Amino acid sequence: MSRSTFLAARNSRHRTAALALYRALLRTASRIPLAENAPKHPLAQIVRKRFSKNTGYKSYRLIYAAMAAGYKFLNLLTRAQTPNSPEHSQVLNHLQSVRSTTAHSRTKPHPKQYKRAPPPEPLLINVAKENEPPKYTSNILPRPKESLKGPRKVPSVSATADGQPFVRLKKPQPYTLSKMIGRKGRIFSNRIENIMDLDERVTSEAALEDEWDRMMDDLLAKESGQGGKRRRTVPYSWDAEDDAKMETFGWSVQLSRLWWEWKVEKTWEDWIARGDALQELVEQERALAEREEGQSNAASGRRNRTPRRNPLDPDDSPPNVGVSTVQAMPLLDIARDIELPSDSKQVQDGGAYDPFLSPSWSALVKAQERRMLNWTGRRAERGE
Repeated sequence: MSRSTFLAARNSRHRTAALALYRALLRTASRIPLAENAPKHPLAQIVRKRFSKNTGYKSYRLIYAAMAAGYKFLNLLTRAQTPNSPEHSQVLNHLQSVRSTTAHSRTKPHPKQYKRAPPPEPLLINVAKENEPPKYTSNILPRPKESLKGPRKVPSVSATADGQPFVRLKKPQPYTLSKMIGRKGRIFSNRIENIMDLDERVTSEAALEDEWDRMMDDLLAKESGQGGKRRRTVPYSWDAEDDAKMETFGWSVQLSRLWWEWKVEKTWEDWIARGDALQELVEQERALAEREEGQSNAASGRRNRTPRRNPLDPDDSPPNVGVSTVQAMPLLDIARDIELPSDSKQVQDGGAYDPFLSPSWSALVKAQERRMLNWTGRRAERGE
């Protein structure tokens, strides 16, 4: 059996001994005669500082050494109560040295206190109004020529495997940027995994729970019919009213799935808006770089020749493909049409805000109600 760690603060015997020693030192130190012009007794302050400094000790060796030193100084302070004794002279000499050291340290100029730098401004700022799709702009890009130390280097727009856009401004890539990209990617992946978990595991478990409830309802109906004491209930069927379906476990699973689909669409819409804004800012940077390069070439006397087009480069003509008429973000379009500014007002006021009671969520559930009811019924009939 491993030996348990000694915690001095949780040991009643050590705590009692330490408090008794602390109070004895304070009483003894306050009785030592000092100069009359001393405003406060400095020995009591020294005792308090030393005890507060040693409160974090957990080692037997350090605790034993501190307690032994405390009892040693208790004897010293007791003998120092007698004036003109060697111990009294030793205490006065120590206090004099402390005063001289403190006065000398005060004469030295203190280092300049630097204020904490404010956090940097974000690269993209959402300027969209309430109840509108996100729209981003930047106060950093495009960069003015005066802020550059050398020739302008055009940044590049990149994206992760999940489709999260970001811009590379310099090499190597900053650690904070990599950390934020990984964090947002994990959040998006977790939402997708939650949808998959609902389809593959939770839906089947909810169907079994609903089947158990139907069996119990049938038994209760039979018992009430035989004994006549219980009111006969309507047998549960998936062809019954929709209100009965909304009281099942399967319906709650579909609500959870709708919630995560809504969150995924919000993330995807935000990433698309960020990608468009970054691409536009990079194009502005490229235009400024070409303009500055053309001015430098004209100043040096060199002709600006149009580079020959590489046949391997993709053509800039629009692709000859059809355009889908399906809404890209159907859930967001439904919620945005009904969402009221009162939701955001409650959040800004700092009051309690429940997103499941908002008008946008109610409208979204109402619009997707038929689809979720049909899906719930099919899952229950299959017995998944």
